[in-house]
Amino acid sequence: MAGDPSSLRLIGAILLISIGAMCLFFVKKNEKLEWNERLAAHLLCWTFIIKGLGNIAGNYTIQYYEAGDQGPDSPFWMYFATILNCDYAWEMSLMALACVYPVPIFRSLKNLKIAYGFIIGLTVIRYLMMIIGSPLHTLIDLVGFYYLFCGLIWGTVYFKFRYMDDFRAKESSTNIANVAALLFIFIGGHILFNWAGFVFRSDYFLYIEMMSNLSGPRADYWWQALNVFLITTGMCIMVAEIQQALRGNSSPILYIISIYFVLGLIGYAVLDGSGAPALWWRTGGSSLEATWITLTNSMHFTMIRPIIGVYVLLRYGLFETSEEMKPKAKRMVIILIVITSSALLELLQAILPINEMFTAVFLGILVALGIGWEEKSFESLMNASKQMRKGLDARWFPEFPVPKSLYTQLDRMMAALIIFILLLSFLIWQTETMYDWAATPKDWW
Repeated sequence: MAGDPSSLRLIGAILLISIGAMCLFFVKKNEKLEWNERLAAHLLCWTFIIKGLGNIAGNYTIQYYEAGDQGPDSPFWMYFATILNCDYAWEMSLMALACVYPVPIFRSLKNLKIAYGFIIGLTVIRYLMMIIGSPLHTLIDLVGFYYLFCGLIWGTVYFKFRYMDDFRAKESSTNIANVAALLFIFIGGHILFNWAGFVFRSDYFLYIEMMSNLSGPRADYWWQALNVFLITTGMCIMVAEIQQALRGNSSPILYIISIYFVLGLIGYAVLDGSGAPALWWRTGGSSLEATWITLTNSMHFTMIRPIIGVYVLLRYGLFETSEEMKPKAKRMVIILIVITSSALLELLQAILPINEMFTAVFLGILVALGIGWEEKSFESLMNASKQMRKGLDARWFPEFPVPKSLYTQLDRMMAALIIFILLLSFLIWQTETMYDWAATPKDWW
């Protein structure tokens, strides 16, 4: 239905889950990966699955919220709890990923265990807070902490290797810097769209809300501070890329991040003076502001994130690409093209009153073009440089005794975590835990 963003959100969620499940199959078949690459590949696949599940819950949460159905028996609270629970697992996975990829930032297994202990401990605290009915009561368990954690790591790794002046390691250092920048955009690209609102102190940035009326001033201030950090880091990356380009050492990151900043400047003209914060979920509809958010924030959530993730997996050798597996990999790419094409059409329907007959024709054309383009692009990715260790000091890649059984255990634990999330969210709804928390006055918020 034209103007209804629900289908777009659901297709985007399906795209994430599909990518995660299919990529996990190919990652497990790859026997050539180093320990940190294999761990990173498994974690990245599970982040897709978890975020896809959270986005499905988010779609129904938005529907119940906009309908005003938030009573104690409303499924709104189950879906809302699922969003938070999925976000906790999503943040945990990405923080664990940042510790080991593209380079392990810890030089000893003991330090890595301490870091992972902190990440797991933080996640356990968050789930305990959910169980006892006190979510978001302390600064440390606020949603979005991973912006700071991952942004610091990937930003530091990017600058370290982008400015590495060692000709022997140029190929590897460039690949490492590019991966770090891509993962940074993966987590914070949607926030970069608001950079002009931050710089020019526009209301749509200054009054941004984390969870509408379910979050208070302190939580919103924390969220806004994280946005400022990501925008500032993104600006520094763009300046670094411009500087490198002037030296004749350009990379695709310059063009990718420039698109976000150019769109952010256009967005300032659209959103400034609208009188409302840039709420990410207010997509669809007839207003220019809602249409713009659909074309930027929703596009990043539903399509750009999956594209960046698959690109990293394929481009940098995390995928099994033997001759035996290539036909299966190409079939996977075709499936993703079909789902992505559907998301594009839903995006068009969310902003334009297009007849469904025309969208069916467009879908056929997009799929045909995508399948024709897939062969060349697939081969290009497979033949590109994947080197990340050549010429670099061995200290950047410490070897830890990680048994292969650990990755199987990780997959089982993540599957069990998803089941736990669904059961916990159901219990929170049935016991009215979240409803009671939201109904309790919080003057200090």
